[in-house]
Amino acid sequence: MRYICSYCNIYIYDEEKGDLETKLEPGTTLEEIPDSWLCPVCGMPKEYLKPVNNKIFEIKAKSYTETQHQTQDINYYRSIARNMLHGICGEYDVCNGKPDRMCSGQNFGGSIGFGGAGQGKTFEENYNSLQRYKLKMRVIKDHKEPEMSLSIFNKQIALPVMGSSLSGVKNSMNDSIPEETFYRGLLHGAMSSGTIGMVGNTNDVPDDLGVKTVGENHGWGIPIFKPQSQERLLELIKQAEELNVLAAGVDLEGAGSTFWKTAKKPVYRKGENDLIELVDSTELPLIFKGIMCREDAAKLLDVGAAACYVSNHGGRVLDGAQGVAEVLPEISSEVDGKIPVLADGAIRTGYDVLKILALGADVALIGRPLARLSLAGGEVPVKLYYKYVKDDLRNAMLLTGCDNLNEINMDILTGPSMN
Repeated sequence: MRYICSYCNIYIYDEEKGDLETKLEPGTTLEEIPDSWLCPVCGMPKEYLKPVNNKIFEIKAKSYTETQHQTQDINYYRSIARNMLHGICGEYDVCNGKPDRMCSGQNFGGSIGFGGAGQGKTFEENYNSLQRYKLKMRVIKDHKEPEMSLSIFNKQIALPVMGSSLSGVKNSMNDSIPEETFYRGLLHGAMSSGTIGMVGNTNDVPDDLGVKTVGENHGWGIPIFKPQSQERLLELIKQAEELNVLAAGVDLEGAGSTFWKTAKKPVYRKGENDLIELVDSTELPLIFKGIMCREDAAKLLDVGAAACYVSNHGGRVLDGAQGVAEVLPEISSEVDGKIPVLADGAIRTGYDVLKILALGADVALIGRPLARLSLAGGEVPVKLYYKYVKDDLRNAMLLTGCDNLNEINMDILTGPSMN
């Protein structure tokens, strides 16, 4: 029998072969493993060893046993993700939604996998709208190490980058690992990087699995709920409050979710009175996601939202829409510093982070890259990616003359809004 550690999602134990590194002789069964045994990758006890199916074993176990003593960098985990997502995501060097990508094109009602809704034009536009802006290099200035930390939701984080709301392993990711394992990788990887991860809820597992997983993570994380009935949302928000999570949110653009519709689980548009009812029901900071215009941003200020999350769901709900970078400046201007502005949308590097901050976001959120890495190895590769982004952001700030986050503004950009 073969088992995978459901915490790190990396370590594989094969009863037939044993594991001499942890003093388990060949033939040692799961029941015979001492209670004192700990996973050599993440340090968790044997209770986290779960049976693994042959498909995942072939992909991951071979990679693990052959590379235990090699450096396991981001590209190592990307190769695992590429195999796990065979047929739906090519794990390309640049994830941009272009027409030649495996995830692109119409699916005529089928699963969109890692791609976008319809023809995938909004997904592609998220990437294009951000790349239209260029960074202005400015290097004649006394040297100072850039300061990247900030406070949000009364918590200090090490960098202005968080994980976007992610879910849906069965529907969108080849059902490659358990949903809960996926959530753990995102949350633990963010926490060990000094920042915050978000998890969504999906139609094919209990709709409170995400918030429960955040609760198990000592409340360090943010559950984002689909716009279900008011009654159910009030219950989920109350549950989040009881679990002492950092904040909670509602994915307003989730009203267009095809997965929930197909599963005959209704989701709804929400009016201002609905949002006020949710805000008034809790002491938790409430985030509303899916803001893509000035008018909706103004309404968030009226209802008492704790943050404005600019997002078009990664281009996965409304095809032919504007890219996030196109609308972000006017939304930030409308909010005018009254509440934090969060934004995702094809953010792949620390250089992209700097652009999105300059366009008006307080925090940049990363989605698809973290999803693939959590699938491939959980906390470890997710943490590697945050470090990669942080290192690039440090370099970008240094070379644009930004000593701290307050100095990042549109003066460091050239592009459409400067014409």
